[in-house]
Amino acid sequence: MIDKNRIFIIDNKRIAFFLIFVFTFFLTEIGRRIYRPYIYSNDIFDYWIADTIGNLTGTIAIIFFELSIINPKRRLGRILIFLITPGLIVYELLQYFSPRSILDWRDMIATLIAGLISWGIYEFLFKKLKENQITPHNSTHAQ
Repeated sequence: MIDKNRIFIIDNKRIAFFLIFVFTFFLTEIGRRIYRPYIYSNDIFDYWIADTIGNLTGTIAIIFFELSIINPKRRLGRILIFLITPGLIVYELLQYFSPRSILDWRDMIATLIAGLISWGIYEFLFKKLKENQITPHNSTHAQ
């Protein structure tokens, strides 16, 4: 299922996946360390964004980190997005059984929204850049 040759190819798509991961990872940390304390300390209602920022941007970071490692073709990338997103929702559900964690339905919704956003970004990348443009080292160009 995973093309072992693609794992070693560094192409524009893989670079884009990694940059999206880095951006959303830093956005997640800024949200947790700066935005959330500011919202809480000033008693601002932000439609639960401060509460769910980790799931919203963190899910996108996880998805694009995985995509940047595997460097999948279009179909496999879709499958990964649709496996990772429910997997993270199940992880959230399992927190019900953990004594120190809190099950939050808003986090599950934020994870689902992040999965849909990730799918949209993924599809946008494939529409914007054709496969032969974003994978210049494939077999048709390697000759």
